Amino acid sequence: MIDIKQLQFFVACAKTGSFSRAAQLLYTTQPNVSKVIKSLEDSMNTELFVRYTKGIRMTAAGEHVYKYARRVMENMEMLEQFEVKNEPEQLLISCNPSSWFADMFVEFYQQNKDEKVHYQIYSTSIREIIQRVQERTDDIGFLYVMKNQLSSFQYFLSRNYLEFEVMKTTDIMLYPGAGHPFWQNPADGMNLSGQKLIQCFPDEFSLDNYWYVQDENGDSAADAETVITTNSDYIMERMLKTGDLVNISGAYLTEKDETDANPAAVSLLTGEQQILFGYVKRQNEELSKWGTKFVLFLKEKLFQRE
Repeated sequence: MIDIKQLQFFVACAKTGSFSRAAQLLYTTQPNVSKVIKSLEDSMNTELFVRYTKGIRMTAAGEHVYKYARRVMENMEMLEQFEVKNEPEQLLISCNPSSWFADMFVEFYQQNKDEKVHYQIYSTSIREIIQRVQERTDDIGFLYVMKNQLSSFQYFLSRNYLEFEVMKTTDIMLYPGAGHPFWQNPADGMNLSGQKLIQCFPDEFSLDNYWYVQDENGDSAADAETVITTNSDYIMERMLKTGDLVNISGAYLTEKDETDANPAAVSLLTGEQQILFGYVKRQNEELSKWGTKFVLFLKEKLFQRE
């Protein structure tokens, strides 16, 4: 087994080109340095240095090992310099693009802005949210999933040692842009057939696999044309404020009256076409202090008007 001491002695010898100078650098003796280097060579079953009367030179194998050993020692130095005691707490979040979620995060931050906590929030796809939570890049991931895909989604998560808690069930909505004829004359009715859509990039389990969606006339989203695909909330909002495109997405989760946000919004059929909003976390692990606070904040917001 290779240990840190062996790598430390090896890097010192490589840098100084001498066992005796390395010994001075390490506050030890030359025979001790020679002994440690020999034990490292025995462990690796290779010669790392060519010994001369007045010094040493790395072999080809030694040059190769040095690249990795140097990185290990650099990382060790960084860890030794790391001080935890005065570090602020962190909340690391990933989420699907969502104007509702953005509004909630802003309000949560304003309520807690005097607390010693740093935030990282990353907007992305379902697939990447899962990867980020699994790899501990994020503490928790918030996302939207089609109700009719819940079973397969949960099975997929279990294989990755994750779990999903549903926080709210909501309808699928059609949101016409301000330049759409239906915006001015909602009484005329609107269906999916022939519409031009702006949608987020599709995920395996997300609403944006919208070919499953049908309107009350039985027309499918496949009868519409997706002319813009984006992962930008800003572009989505700008296009809907100025153009004649239509977006299929979930209802604004804390509004009873969807016309508050979009006076021409239309609810599609319910049942299995509903959307589930919730969060993904690692199995059998408690959320962090701030992860718990944020989840409780969202739950309060989700149900305060029901």
